[in-house]
Amino acid sequence: MPDFVTRLVDGWERALRHAPLVLVPIVLAAMDANKIRSVLAFDGLHLGFKVGAPLSVVTVWQFVSVPKSGVSVDTGVPLELLPFAAVSVPVALVVQSALTAGYFGSVADVVRGQEYDFVANVAAYFRPFFVLTLLPFLALLPLALGVVGPGLSGGVPAGALAVVALGIPVFVALAYLFYATPYLVVLRDVGVVDAARGSYALALRGGPYLSYFLGFALFVLAVSPVATVVVVNVPLLGVPLGVVGGGVLGLAANLATARFVADVDPESASTAWESVSPTTDEESTTDE
Repeated sequence: MPDFVTRLVDGWERALRHAPLVLVPIVLAAMDANKIRSVLAFDGLHLGFKVGAPLSVVTVWQFVSVPKSGVSVDTGVPLELLPFAAVSVPVALVVQSALTAGYFGSVADVVRGQEYDFVANVAAYFRPFFVLTLLPFLALLPLALGVVGPGLSGGVPAGALAVVALGIPVFVALAYLFYATPYLVVLRDVGVVDAARGSYALALRGGPYLSYFLGFALFVLAVSPVATVVVVNVPLLGVPLGVVGGGVLGLAANLATARFVADVDPESASTAWESVSPTTDEESTTDE
């Protein structure tokens, strides 16, 4: 079984050969107006780090600790702009679901060594990815509206700190148990429930599934301080550079994770690990 670095290198090489797919993490990162606004409005020196799991489309914001106050729902549209948000948020959810469906379906095709049809993948997988997009939105909506915790723009009371403290281990546990879910949707061609059950079963086995989860978390932890310094402290250059560069890195991470899930899941077709070199990969072309 290849190690995490080998898988990431393979994902990077595949990402460079399928550059059009980079547009999806770029667009989704650019849609996240809350984070861009927070970065541009910040005045001072900001240092930070993050850890994360490849739960969805990986963008630059997976690697950047964004300075902010309060709690927001990451739909790309600020909820405080009501009633405009009543229309814009549903539209953003639909657009994000469509892009994510086409992206993950195409990532699965690339991992299998097949030609991908982005539009066909949107049609095939829109429903399960709409569910996967909607669930975290609904889970965070009470926080954003102030039903629980500080709301959109308030401070952080002691009770909210307790909620956040309890929420962190819950999030980590859920991320571990279900990070393979979107990949299994497209690799197995099943619905959300069956994919979540498959991810849960893989998580209970531990072994490589746990090792990859920890490796990805450490990878994000290592990249995030540099990404945060560049994007937050030099925003006029760092934001566009981060959105584009983070898009390539994000596609590489998603490709690496998709191939890993295909390798460890007995119901998914995987490809042999002969080489990560573009000249020997199954998608390579011969020189004339």
